[in-house]
Amino acid sequence: MTSPYRPPAAAPPTAPDADPDCATTGTVLYVEDDPLGAQATVEVLRSLGWRVQHAGSADAALEILEAGGCEPDVVLADIAMPGEFDGMELAVHLRTIRPSLRVVLMTGYVSEVHRAAWGGFELLPKPCPASVLAETLARPRRG
Repeated sequence: MTSPYRPPAAAPPTAPDADPDCATTGTVLYVEDDPLGAQATVEVLRSLGWRVQHAGSADAALEILEAGGCEPDVVLADIAMPGEFDGMELAVHLRTIRPSLRVVLMTGYVSEVHRAAWGGFELLPKPCPASVLAETLARPRRG
């Protein structure tokens, strides 16, 4: 004989509330075309206290900025990306249209290092240790 009693359904798991003591550092517009690399870096940035807006290409980053939906404190962009602009071209363009906006570039290609240095942009290696990322983004803007 079965009982008509059925236990209440378990509530679905919920994400823990944000830590109220975790101060937000600012907003990063992170430009990366590799979804897996982007996901990992976004998680690291958020764990460091940054709000993150991700764009999958330089073109998408420009659309976000032009739409006014994101006013980042810093743009963190991969240099090698498909599209009309790569990350370096995005950085140079942003220097023209938003000279006060800080841009930090990332690359895993040694051949790209000279381009970033020539442009006077901050450059991080890919992959980048979280400690180096945190230290770089915490520094005040140069120049």
